[in-house]
Amino acid sequence: MPNRYDVRAEKIITESSDSKSFIFTPIDNDEGLYDYLPGQFFMLEVKISRPETIVYDKESKQMIPSGPDIEVVEKKAYSVVSSPTQKGHIELIIKSEQGVFAPYLLDQIQEGDKCTLIGPTGKFMKEIFEQNSKYIACWSAGSGIPSTLSLMQYCLDNELDTKVVAFDSNKTQADIIYHEKIKDTVSKSDNFKAIFTATRESLDKLPKSKSDIKYKSGRFWIDENTLEKYTDDRGILAKLLSKKTNWQDYYNTICGSSSFINGKGRDKAGKMAKLSEGVEDHLLKFNCLPSNIDKDQYYLQ
Repeated sequence: MPNRYDVRAEKIITESSDSKSFIFTPIDNDEGLYDYLPGQFFMLEVKISRPETIVYDKESKQMIPSGPDIEVVEKKAYSVVSSPTQKGHIELIIKSEQGVFAPYLLDQIQEGDKCTLIGPTGKFMKEIFEQNSKYIACWSAGSGIPSTLSLMQYCLDNELDTKVVAFDSNKTQADIIYHEKIKDTVSKSDNFKAIFTATRESLDKLPKSKSDIKYKSGRFWIDENTLEKYTDDRGILAKLLSKKTNWQDYYNTICGSSSFINGKGRDKAGKMAKLSEGVEDHLLKFNCLPSNIDKDQYYLQ
């Protein structure tokens, strides 16, 4: 069984209008707390106060609370932001998505409060380490960025010669979680790149792109093979000689909602259906091997 750790919320930082990062430190025993790999998660268990009943309304597509407030012990899985090389704390990001947990936790938990972490567990990104992958493309949307940051920091601290390209999608620039942290991490290694896309903001409103930090408007997979374009490290001579790029060697990790990963969401009747194409469809269309794609779906949409 996964271990249980009593921890304290040492520091809470507002990262965006609807998300906060939590720095948890162990209160006493930390044996095995850092025995995880990037991509794994902990269950966060905490007592919160919330309405007695919360149900999903198909028509409004909202979670509707009702009844008196009650105290309950809730828990939910969160991927680790920090690297196992960073001893002394565990960092998690929590976004106020609809549900019975996050919106209430963000309003109620204060610095100094005690919580419980259960884990670590999970198999996301496991193949990267088993295969010793040297080329990794991390696709994320919203609060799906933690594993990417954990992986980059892990590569830095262990001085791994691993190329990591982060593709991060958000509605607007203001919605990018860990925007500055991602840019700072990328600046520490020539092996890292980050490509940000804003689906509801025009390109002229976004920062200017640089060699290792790119900005684009729209969705990643609309009209181009994004992976091939942004992993092209060929020099001028190599391009003139038509030397092929190695984009198909990349191992792809995708973390986000069902609609981001595979285009599945709730139809007008509230049932799950294939509504559009997602990142996985895009990669398969351009002949990426299914064995080189790993997915971590954090909620249905």
